Amino acid sequence: MNIKEEILKYLRTSNQVRSFLNIAKGLGIKPNKNKDLTKALQESQKEFLIFKNEKDEYFAPIFKEEIEGKLSLSNNGRFAFVDYNIDELANTKDSVFIIKNNFNGAIHNDLVKVKIFIDKTKEKEQMLFGVVSQVVQRATNTLIGFVKKNGLFVDFEPIDKKYKFNKYKIIALQEKASLNDLVTVKIEEIKNNLILVSIQKVITNQADTKLFIKAYLEGVDVPKVFGSELNEEIAKIPEDIFNENISNRTDFTDELIVTIDGDDTKDFDDAVNVIKKENGNFVLSVHIADVSYYVTEGTKINDEALKRGTSIYLADQVIPMLPEALSNGICSLNPNQKRFVLSAIMEIDQNGNTLKTEIKQGIIDSKYRLTYKQVNNFFENNLLDPTWFRNNENLKIEKFNLDKLAKMLNDAKELSLILHKFKIKQGYIDFEINEPKILFNEDGSVKDITFYPRGFSEVLIEDFMVRANEEVAKFLNKNNFPAMYRVHEKPDEDRLLSFKNVLNTLGIKANIPTGNITPLLYSNVIETIKEQRNDEFIKLLFLRTMQKAVYSGDNIGHFGLASDCYCHFTSPIRRYPDLVIHRILRELVLNKELNKKEDLTNLVYSVSKANSASEQGAVEVERKVNDLLFSEYYKNKIGTKLTGQIVSVVKFGFFVEFENKTNALVHKSVLMDSDLEPNDAMTQLKGAKSTYTIGQNIDVIVAAVDLADGKVDCVPEVFYQDFLKQKINRRAVNDSHLRKN
Repeated sequence: MNIKEEILKYLRTSNQVRSFLNIAKGLGIKPNKNKDLTKALQESQKEFLIFKNEKDEYFAPIFKEEIEGKLSLSNNGRFAFVDYNIDELANTKDSVFIIKNNFNGAIHNDLVKVKIFIDKTKEKEQMLFGVVSQVVQRATNTLIGFVKKNGLFVDFEPIDKKYKFNKYKIIALQEKASLNDLVTVKIEEIKNNLILVSIQKVITNQADTKLFIKAYLEGVDVPKVFGSELNEEIAKIPEDIFNENISNRTDFTDELIVTIDGDDTKDFDDAVNVIKKENGNFVLSVHIADVSYYVTEGTKINDEALKRGTSIYLADQVIPMLPEALSNGICSLNPNQKRFVLSAIMEIDQNGNTLKTEIKQGIIDSKYRLTYKQVNNFFENNLLDPTWFRNNENLKIEKFNLDKLAKMLNDAKELSLILHKFKIKQGYIDFEINEPKILFNEDGSVKDITFYPRGFSEVLIEDFMVRANEEVAKFLNKNNFPAMYRVHEKPDEDRLLSFKNVLNTLGIKANIPTGNITPLLYSNVIETIKEQRNDEFIKLLFLRTMQKAVYSGDNIGHFGLASDCYCHFTSPIRRYPDLVIHRILRELVLNKELNKKEDLTNLVYSVSKANSASEQGAVEVERKVNDLLFSEYYKNKIGTKLTGQIVSVVKFGFFVEFENKTNALVHKSVLMDSDLEPNDAMTQLKGAKSTYTIGQNIDVIVAAVDLADGKVDCVPEVFYQDFLKQKINRRAVNDSHLRKN
């Protein structure tokens, strides 16, 4: 028996991981023969007989089979799956898990052969894992991406995120390229995880933000258009309701119903009406586009909506969840057009208690398309300007004069104040975060960045929608119907303790309770903090203590909204969870088809996690595109002095926020202090020469902008001249290295 066979037998017999020393001792190999053992171990690994884990321990799994399929990388690039035994008719398949170290030169979407092994060293259960044994066919020989700076060197960064986890080296240039050029490269060779590429073509050397946004959206697989397979269903979408059955719907068309949205909104999925009764109670009617009537299970449109999960609202465009014929057409509650709705009709007393809730399917005819600005103007000046409505095509303002509209808006304001006070008493955390607003020139370039503080009309609509969402969730919960709840866990104790330590270092006094914390207790703490400091960085610190709200079939309440029971009902045009809630209401409440309860319950549990992920993905996309547009704005500000506030400290520097609510990085490398390190509370960057603390105002110069990555770097004004000297030296090194490549 040779040494490789002895190693294999030893590891198989033990069924445990063994270190080099364990193996040497177990086989009785003397130290002077360690080189022979090392060689045998390496050869055994190459032959896929044994493997080594992240702790440099060896194990010998049992070979099961070899399969063939496409390598599909995870979003973080650390592992992949290969599907096999695929039965499309039965909708079944097997998958094998492969860690990055076992890709063996394969990249995303390559057709590969995979050896599947059984690892018996796991204590709880035997685990299958795969190892790429051969690349049968490359998925692509060319990639598109950017020429990027990596320290002192220049390399390639593909736009497709699934290819970003490899290391690239530019070994040849068929066409001269510069930093941030968008280029096509040819894969010349792959050595383990290093991909050698040659630049074939420069697609553009212009600093074009639109192109960078397009490349980013393509790289993260954001579907901008609907596939042709939906065309047949889209063609059947009606433009009006005149040929539909309306016998089972409540007619709300004679009521003064309005929409209140942003200036540039095109899809109107909610409309409201408020009536104050003689006894002082209010009737709040929240009418929501009846999307579930048009988008049913089993259709291609529904499948695509589920896949997208949500509309993505970018600063200059909307990537809708539903085709335009639905989102801007028959489902949009446009003024003076009859539309189908699902409505929550709530009677609310003067203390904010809901006395009665009815769920109805109905027909509305929105009388006014109001904007937040218009309604805010009315609340401030108590005057409705008739010219607002004369330019609104097809509006019949003679049916409802402006005096009636003014009264309805004033009643709505009174009710909103009551509802808001009610929520505050419950512990609703009223912490407004101001978001930057990007303004564009006619050619689509960024003109300016500002921010609009929320006016009362925005708060009013939020109050009404929150109450409707709560009442629908309570209704479903009370009747033991399934629901896709919007849940938000309370802050965990570790985060609360960290928050307390941060506040202490800043000299902010607050008695933060731990243990069984309630929304009311926490909101009282926040109010105490706001009385001492109400800066933006305080809001960021507060947000770090909170968990993310997600969707779930199990109700645990919504901590941030101080709600025992909450769901999303009010935006089915742009959120799939709302569409699920509508579907449940339609089938179980309105149609009373209780035999569908189990299927709807399964639907809720099967899509909740995916919809939470879709939402988070959309948020990431919206933020990234904003960053790209912010960088376009600041490219014209290079060399400009700005005053910012330090809002967060990181290991490599700190971020400053400007008056327009955008931020930039100040890297510690430009601070002329080699000993700078953050404190434990991450509130200060401290060095031998200086200390930088969150909340501190600082004058900075816009120093560099990365248009391709959406990053803005600043330098403190006092160090700017030193930075310029360093920049000149680095540029010379980079240009020299690119010429050598």
